[in-house]
Amino acid sequence: MSADAPLCLPPRAVPAAPAARVLPPGTCDTHMHVFGPPERYPLVSGRNYTPQPVTFEGYQPVMAALGVDRAVLVQPSVYGTDNSAMLDTLRRDPERLRGVVVVAPEVSDAELAALHGLGVRGIRINRRNPGGLSLEDLARLAARIGAFGWHIQLQAVIGPGFSLAPIVRACPVPVVLDHMGFLAPGLPLAGGPFGEVLDLLAEGNLWVKLSAPYRLCRRGPDGYGALAPYVAGLVACRTDRLLWASDWPHTELFEGMPEDLDPALLLGLDRADPDTRRRIFIDNPAALYGFD
Repeated sequence: MSADAPLCLPPRAVPAAPAARVLPPGTCDTHMHVFGPPERYPLVSGRNYTPQPVTFEGYQPVMAALGVDRAVLVQPSVYGTDNSAMLDTLRRDPERLRGVVVVAPEVSDAELAALHGLGVRGIRINRRNPGGLSLEDLARLAARIGAFGWHIQLQAVIGPGFSLAPIVRACPVPVVLDHMGFLAPGLPLAGGPFGEVLDLLAEGNLWVKLSAPYRLCRRGPDGYGALAPYVAGLVACRTDRLLWASDWPHTELFEGMPEDLDPALLLGLDRADPDTRRRIFIDNPAALYGFD
C-alpha cells in the first residue's frame, strides 16, 4: 500500500435481517466485488486504491437483509487480468453467481470457453481506473465473445468530450454502462450526453446499471434526489434494459461509507410498479447473465 493506493474503508456491518425482505424473490445484484488475502491474490502495482479483504460469504448478510438471491461478481481494476479471486468464488456457488472478467486481448477461444463454463458472461472495459482494457481492445474482443452470448461492461464517464454512440452502435454484443455513466447532476435531461444515453437505450444495444448513487452526488435529506429525474427518464425510456446493483463493498471510498440498508440506495426502484420491479430486479439480469 502507498499514498497513491490508499486503503479503502471496510463496508459497514449489517444489522439482523428484517422480518420482511425488501426486494422481490429472484432479485439479482448485478455488480459487486470480492477481494481475497493479498498474499494469495496479489494486487497490481500502479493501482489507485487498496481494497479491504472481503469475501462473498461476508456479503451474504447484505443479501439476506435486502432479499437478494443472485449476484454478479465484477472484476475490480486492482487485480488486472488475474481473475482468480472471482473465479474461486464462482466455483463455490455456481447456481447463484455469475461473473464479468477482465482478460488479456490475446485470450484464446479455449480460455473464453472455460470462463463461460464457470459462469462468466461478460468482459469489463474500465476507462476510469488504471490498467483497464482500451476501446481498441473492446472492438477486438466484442467480435469474439458474441458466440458465447456475452456482453461488454463499460465503465466510463459520460459528458462533453466522450460519446457513447459510436461505441455502442458498432458493438456486435450488448454494452452495459456502469453506474449510470457517472453522470453529473445538472446535465440536461434532453439532448447532450444524457439524451444520447436515452437514444441508445431506446435502440436496444445499451443497458444501464442503476447503482452507486454516492459516486454521482452527495446524499441529502431527500436521499439522492438530484438523480431522481435521470432515473425517471431511464425508466420511462426502456425498463427492459435497466439493471440494479449494490456496488458492494463500495471501493474507492475513504470517508462516508454508505449504509447498505439505506433505502435511498435503491433510487426509488423498490417503489416502482410491479412490472417495472420485476424487470429491473429479476427478469433483465436473468436474461443478460444466463440464470436459468
